[in-house]
Amino acid sequence: MSALDLTPHAVARLAQRAIASDDIEFITLIGTDVESGILVRQKDFQVFEQQVKRLLERGRRLVGKRVVIDGDRIVTAYHADRAKERRLLKKE
Repeated sequence: MSALDLTPHAVARLAQRAIASDDIEFITLIGTDVESGILVRQKDFQVFEQQVKRLLERGRRLVGKRVVIDGDRIVTAYHADRAKERRLLKKE
């Protein structure tokens, strides 16, 4: 989990309410700071959802792109065709 420690009371309540420690981490990531804690509002979720959609679109746009690296330097980048993809993947 994050830098937050759970009290015995919190452990019991999380178990009763089916809230996993991963859920707490996620709440702290996308929620809004409120008095003594964090609240995930509908608006917070909508913002998160839009960010995820943008990431997916970006990832989809990068399918087939190849970056050639030599040591710690980028040599070139290009769009690999299907034949090149197959040749590159065969060498693994």
